[in-house]
Amino acid sequence: MIYFENASHGKEGFNTHLLSYTLCISLSEFLRRDFFFDFEIPCSTPPDFASREEYQGKFDILLNSGRSLVSDLVKIPGRRVFEIDRDVENKISLQLAYSHFVTTEEIKAKFENTIIWNSFAIGRIPLTREELLGYDLIEWTHTKLANPSAFYFLNKSEKNALLEKVRIRYSDDLEDLVSKIRAQFGKFYSFHLRLGDFIGNYESDEYSVEVERFKKFVRATFSDDSIPVLAATDGLYEKEMFADMFEGYKLVFIDELVFDEFHEEYKNLEFTDFNSLSIINQLLCANAEIFIGTYRSTFTTVIHRLRQERFRKTDFNFFPDGRVATLLDADYQIQPDQSGFFEWNKYSPFTTKHEAMAWMREWNYEMTSLDF
Repeated sequence: MIYFENASHGKEGFNTHLLSYTLCISLSEFLRRDFFFDFEIPCSTPPDFASREEYQGKFDILLNSGRSLVSDLVKIPGRRVFEIDRDVENKISLQLAYSHFVTTEEIKAKFENTIIWNSFAIGRIPLTREELLGYDLIEWTHTKLANPSAFYFLNKSEKNALLEKVRIRYSDDLEDLVSKIRAQFGKFYSFHLRLGDFIGNYESDEYSVEVERFKKFVRATFSDDSIPVLAATDGLYEKEMFADMFEGYKLVFIDELVFDEFHEEYKNLEFTDFNSLSIINQLLCANAEIFIGTYRSTFTTVIHRLRQERFRKTDFNFFPDGRVATLLDADYQIQPDQSGFFEWNKYSPFTTKHEAMAWMREWNYEMTSLDF
C-alpha cells in the first residue's frame, strides 16, 4: 500500500493538486500497489479580477459555485482506495519527493556512480522498486511537487509507457466545450502570463514584467502577427499593458471569450468553479501553434505537459524575466548554456535547486531517459 500526502496538505491551487495526484498514480502503477491519496480538498479561489468593479456580474458564477476536486475533473484510471491502516511495523516514511528519484536494482547496479547516473540524479537520493516493495506500507509525506519525467530513471520504453498511464484527460463536458471553442479558430498562438502574487513572491528570484523585453520576445517568437493570440492571465485588468506588449496582434482573452460567447455552455458544466475555467484556458493554450508561458508557474507547467502528451510539442518558451533572460541569444531565442545527457543538464538557470528542477518547468520526455 502507498500513503501519499497531497502537496502542502492540499492548501495550494488546482495545478499543484493535479501534479501531486498524477505523481501518486504513477508511483502506484510503477509499484503495482494501491494508493491512498490524503488531503484532497477543494482548491483554487477565483482570480482577483472576478470581484473587480469593472467586471461586476460577469464572473459571478466563479464566486458562487461549489468548489471541485481534482478527481472530479480528471479522468485517469488508478488503484485508489479510501481506507488505510497506517499502524504497521514494516513501513518506510519518506519526505520531499523532489529530492528523490526512483529506479530499479538492475539499472542501479549498471549505472551507479557513473556520469550518466550523476547527470540524472544531480544530488538526489535514489530509491529502487525492489527496495520499496520490501515494505508493507510506503508513506510519502511533505511531498511538495515532483515532475514524473524527472522522477523515474528507467529505460526509455518502460518510462514512456509509465508516463502514458498518467496522461491528463479531463471530464467529457470540459473536453467537449473546448473542442467547440477551438473550432472557431484556425491557427492561433497563445500565452500564459502570471501576475498577481507572483510579482511579490518571486521578486527575489528575479521575476518582474519588463514590458519592452517581453515585447521583443513576443515579436521574435510569434513571427506572424496576422495569427490571433489567445491570452490566459490572472491580470485581465492590465489591458493597457497587454495592448502595448502585443501591439499589432489580435489579442483574445480566453476568460472573456468564454463568458461573452459560451456563457450558457459554461453554466451547463457539471462544475462551474474557477478550476473548470482554468482547464479551458490550459486546453486552448495547449492547442496553439506556439505557446509562451511563465517560468515557475504550475499553470504553465500543465500547459506544457498537455502540449507534449497530446501533440508532441516541446517548444518551452517563457517570458524573459530576469532569470530567463540570461538564456536569450541575440535573436531573443532561449538557448541552452551547457551540455549533458538529460535536458535539465542543459539549462543551469532552471536547475539551481531540486525543487526548481522538479516542478518549476516541464522537460522534454524524450530527453529525460536513454535506451539502456
